[in-house]
Amino acid sequence: MLKNKKQIKLILIFVFFIAVIWIIYKSFVLKEIVYLIFISLIIAYTLMPLQNKIVEKGLNKRLSALMIIVFLIFLCAAFIYIIVPSILKEGLNVDSGIIKIQKNIEIIYEKFKPLNNNKTIYVIMDKIYDKIDNLMAEILNKLFDGALNIGQDLLSAAVIPIISYYFMADSDIIFNKALIMFPIKSRRIIKNILQDIDKVLGKYIVGQLLLSVIIGVFTFIILFTLKVDFPVLLSILNAFFNIIPYFGPIFGAVPAVIMGFIKSTKAGIYTIIFLYLLQLIEGNIISPKVTGNSVSMHPLLVIILLLLGGQIGGFIGMIIAVPVGVIVKIIYEDINYYFF
Repeated sequence: MLKNKKQIKLILIFVFFIAVIWIIYKSFVLKEIVYLIFISLIIAYTLMPLQNKIVEKGLNKRLSALMIIVFLIFLCAAFIYIIVPSILKEGLNVDSGIIKIQKNIEIIYEKFKPLNNNKTIYVIMDKIYDKIDNLMAEILNKLFDGALNIGQDLLSAAVIPIISYYFMADSDIIFNKALIMFPIKSRRIIKNILQDIDKVLGKYIVGQLLLSVIIGVFTFIILFTLKVDFPVLLSILNAFFNIIPYFGPIFGAVPAVIMGFIKSTKAGIYTIIFLYLLQLIEGNIISPKVTGNSVSMHPLLVIILLLLGGQIGGFIGMIIAVPVGVIVKIIYEDINYYFF
């Protein structure tokens, strides 16, 4: 009887949390606030291992948090000063790159014109041409919309370091206050569960971010050496996509390969070869040393999580799909261990 009551209680708690998540998902204002808090929490969580090392040297948590956040702001300012002008310069040339792509498509299209007698091939080529033409127009519109939203995003970005600071400075207080919400008997178990999550998730997040930086740097070196257009934009794009396991490296490589082939057939082939070699080195040498098998999840389960994340939340959904899966997996395993 007692066991059944515990199970019912756990189910009710789970349903309550699902309901809260659903309300947040449907409310635009709440979604924006939760998004800012979530990003700030990820930043703080990623920086906490560094903070712990500084605290071990003798500094208190507040001062160490302030030092790290100020240093992070300085790094962002340096990034804006050094890298952003290059990105903007490349961004201004994106329309010329798109025109170049369209011209290449037109050349291919013209080559297939003699096949007009074959109606099936003609219809297929006509549809491909229209789809690519529409895609190019959509990319330009999205870039324009993104430029208009920069002001709003900058205002949001200004709040993130402040929230991150308080997460880092008062992490112990926040943690203890959160534990108060649970019954006294369950607090030790909840603490153990959170520590297990922290152990696995911390390694995964820091590892994925480090791998993305490495991939971004080497992608830039490859594209710059091959004289492919937009090396900064393409390397940043590849770094971002690389956060997503399995699918990310493919999504990130496609734009670079396309721009490589626009440069020349030789550049396109070399881009494919070098990016493939980079992914082989990352997957077989760098990744095992940085993250290991930190999530301990079957590849098929990871792929299913990524597909679900993509359907629910798009690109952001795919990024957080694996961490959410890890959290659910650890909670399930620990609840089975402690309660049943």
